[in-house]
Amino acid sequence: MIGLLGSTHCLGMCGGIVGALDAGSGQADRSKLKRLSFHFTYNAGRIFSYAIAGASVGLAGTFISSLPGGLAPYGRVIAGVFLIALGLYLADWWRVLALTEKAGFHIWRWIRPLGNRFLPAKSSYHAFGLGLIWGWLPCGLVYSVLALALATGSPRQGALIMISFGMGTLPMLIVMGSAAGQLMKLVRNPFTRQISGAFVILFGIYTCVLAFQNHHRHQPDNPQDKKVHQSHTN
Repeated sequence: MIGLLGSTHCLGMCGGIVGALDAGSGQADRSKLKRLSFHFTYNAGRIFSYAIAGASVGLAGTFISSLPGGLAPYGRVIAGVFLIALGLYLADWWRVLALTEKAGFHIWRWIRPLGNRFLPAKSSYHAFGLGLIWGWLPCGLVYSVLALALATGSPRQGALIMISFGMGTLPMLIVMGSAAGQLMKLVRNPFTRQISGAFVILFGIYTCVLAFQNHHRHQPDNPQDKKVHQSHTN
């Protein structure tokens, strides 16, 4: 749902590179099916990069969880705060998340040149490689979901979260290839942005509340329970 609601942001971030998929050897020389396959292959590469990133932060979360005090509930609270910031960003109420994108561009300037070797995208191989590189494009939307992947404390769950997120953004980017003009009018509508942002904010609040509920549920309620809990821990 985060991917689907937040994918309005993807049009601005990935618009140029998705349009380049149709440019390659000349849009007129390709059938619609061929162009569509390029878009799917590009997004497969992009989602594959998301999965790698999700597994990496999930692995980091595993190590953090093993430290005294662990990761929960603080990890999910941090993820919830990121989601709230994302919702404010999507609704254009507060663009604080843009600061994380600016920080990421310092690394992106070293990665981006690698994508030039896949342009123009004349084959599925080029399209996949392009997606693989552009999956690392600095994006506050991606960073917010990575915070949620980190909170899982599991490489597998982190990868699955990022794959699910990528699949959520897929409909908007696939349709964009043939209907960019109409979609841009829709997503630039302030009402559309505010509704999407509000839903993401609510999910962020829910994530924070759920983190503390789960934390208190696993805490001993009375001194006797604490002694039993401590004896089991020892």
